[in-house]
Amino acid sequence: MRTTSRYAAVPVVLAAALLGNATLAARASRSARHQVLVYWDQNEEEDVLIDGHVEQLIPPWDPNGQMCIFPDHSGRFAVGYNPTLPGQNSPGSLKPVKNPPVGEAVYDRHGKFTGQTIFVPGPYALPGSAIGGDIPPNPSDLAGGPGGTFNDNGSYTGCAFDARGDFFATDLGNAQGQIPIPSSGRLIEWFRPDYTSYCILYGPTEGGDGPHHVDGSGGLQNPGTLAVRHGDVYLPETGAGRVLRFRHESFPKRAADCGSDGVLTPRARFEVFLNSLPFPAGITRDPSCNCWAVSNILGSPAIAWFNDDGSPHQGKGPVPAGPYNPYGIGVVPGGDVYFLDEHIVCDASGCGPVAHGEGVFKVTFEHGVPSTPQAIVTGLDFPLGITLCDPHHRPCPTP
Repeated sequence: MRTTSRYAAVPVVLAAALLGNATLAARASRSARHQVLVYWDQNEEEDVLIDGHVEQLIPPWDPNGQMCIFPDHSGRFAVGYNPTLPGQNSPGSLKPVKNPPVGEAVYDRHGKFTGQTIFVPGPYALPGSAIGGDIPPNPSDLAGGPGGTFNDNGSYTGCAFDARGDFFATDLGNAQGQIPIPSSGRLIEWFRPDYTSYCILYGPTEGGDGPHHVDGSGGLQNPGTLAVRHGDVYLPETGAGRVLRFRHESFPKRAADCGSDGVLTPRARFEVFLNSLPFPAGITRDPSCNCWAVSNILGSPAIAWFNDDGSPHQGKGPVPAGPYNPYGIGVVPGGDVYFLDEHIVCDASGCGPVAHGEGVFKVTFEHGVPSTPQAIVTGLDFPLGITLCDPHHRPCPTP
């Protein structure tokens, strides 16, 4: 039996009769008007757009990446995290650092941290803890000195669940806007039901730290957000200017199928799905055209559409670059697009977003022709992932 969420589609009269509660009836009425909830991370918090109003799902406390809702109809979700630091002048800096300091945090359907983190085990634990991850801290942390950030060397940006319920995430390694872009990124799979066993499907093969070559070379160049279809993982490799399709036939079915050191050998197979955009960053399935929408964070166009064979889709878009640098992207069933504008500025030392300069934008379409992007919310800091949830089909996280 399907569990209904706070905003699930429940007839108003029936909800009131069964529950005898005017508040619940009002919520049901609100649901009847609502279509899709839109989520994004920004400045270490997670926000949601509900009926045109922005609400805070998670107060500032580490969220930093694409949000993925568990497919078990619990409303739980996972999102990449890094510690919020005192120098960020955020309320999150007053919160305890999650352990280990880099991974995917699991929250219940109302944005409360469950205490569970999804990570790759390793020797790097916080002082006084036996729980360590495989991403090393920076040298000042290792020496116990001041000023260490504990998150310079890894960040989980993209995530996705497959139909079986296994969980995939991308770690961009030490690619934090550097030029040239390092090849330290990884694609990692965790196995249901508890997501403690894992397999590194693709990552660095030399140098770096430990048997996983963390922050070494030979891996992915700044991987972006993820999408899964028919078991295959679609991964924009921003630093290499291409989108990869990893074939599910090459994935392990269980941790025992992975190597003893947690690294798949040979690595998961991929093919280049498309390489016609200079800096693809996000990808999502567009149900209105049964095709793919891909964001392009630098260069032109800003967003383009592609068929299943990687060829350009002629019936929709593209969205011109203009002043936009889109990263996370989502498409509602009717075809409207939501994207995160990173407001990128590049100089000789690298590229990065402008503080308080990013925002969430919406694009509507008339006969496949996009409107000028409309600002939904502006003044954001470092947003990465857009996630959509239809409360008529499954429980959606709500404050």
